[in-house]
Amino acid sequence: MKEQNTYVEYSRSEIDTQPDKTEWSRFDALTDEDIDAATVSDADDPKTDAAFWKDATVIMPENIVAIDLDLLEWFKAQAPDYETQINTVLREYVKANAGS
Repeated sequence: MKEQNTYVEYSRSEIDTQPDKTEWSRFDALTDEDIDAATVSDADDPKTDAAFWKDATVIMPENIVAIDLDLLEWFKAQAPDYETQINTVLREYVKANAGS
C-alpha cells in the first residue's frame, strides 16, 4: 500500500518554537569530497548534460509585482506570521485576477 502524503501547515511562530534537530557536528564534519559523493548518488537530483538542455527554452516570468518595502514593514508590524498573511493576500489577488 502506498504511503499517503499528509499536508500540514504551520505558522512562522510555531516553527520558531520547534527544537533544532539538525546534527550540526555531523554537518560540520563533511568534507567537499563527502558532499560531492552524496550529490552523485542523489536520485532526487539526476545529473544533466548539454544534450539534456539543448532543446530547453528560457521563459522569463511576466507580470511581476514589486512589493514596496514599506508594505513589507507594515505586514511585519501586524503579526509574527506576516509571511502567511502576505501569501493569503497574494492568493486572493491571483484568484480575483484569474482570467484577466
